[in-house]
Amino acid sequence: MADLNFAFSLNIFALTQSISVMKMLAEQAEKNVLRAVKEADEPGAVTEEEFEDEVCDQYGESYPYTKKYYSCGSSVGYDFDEVKAEYKFLITQLARRAAFLTMFGLFEHRISNCLGFMIELTKSEQELKGMGAIEKAHSILKKTIGVKNIPDVDHLTVIRNIMIHNDGTALDYNKILSRKDRRTPSEKRLLRAIDRGAGLQVNQFDGVIIDGTFLMYAVSEFNRYATSLDAAIQTYHRERLGRVTETLSRQTPI
Repeated sequence: MADLNFAFSLNIFALTQSISVMKMLAEQAEKNVLRAVKEADEPGAVTEEEFEDEVCDQYGESYPYTKKYYSCGSSVGYDFDEVKAEYKFLITQLARRAAFLTMFGLFEHRISNCLGFMIELTKSEQELKGMGAIEKAHSILKKTIGVKNIPDVDHLTVIRNIMIHNDGTALDYNKILSRKDRRTPSEKRLLRAIDRGAGLQVNQFDGVIIDGTFLMYAVSEFNRYATSLDAAIQTYHRERLGRVTETLSRQTPI
């Protein structure tokens, strides 16, 4: 039987210690958001420029005219306040999204580093084909180790997929939410993820909006799962060692 060896201990330690890095990322992201919003309100943050265009009257005659437009970062438009508001929204969402994706990637990487020992310990490799690292870890916890009271972090996986694959859009969310007929498993998974994730809203265009509480919520969820995983593996390993020791003692002649 595999021992709870140094390599696994180091990887599980790295997983739990990565939470402090995630917390730092979340805190820094919110500081960056506040700074960017404040800078957008400073004089000169929104620039005013002009361009020449032509307009036709009712007789087909063309007349040149000058039109003003405004820009702030990547936001451009004809209304000063709308351009500023759009810039604030974009910079806020992009900063939070980038921080969350970095945190999720770190968590997934650390879980992946622990999987080798978990699979060796539980002999469950054949049952895990086609799953991602986080899904494999949870499958081992539930089906092999038998720990069923640890909530998964599947909702964060769904949010991650929305951010990275759909540019922050929860496709058909409002349509699915208002529909009365039976929903598919993937539709139920989407609704559960949005409902479970604190600090998330979905607008009328199915865009997922992240507020200032979501990143620390995600950190707390990653921390909860990491510490629960560590405790479950430690307990399972000790119990197996105890059973093996007891069996050997019975087989040893007096």
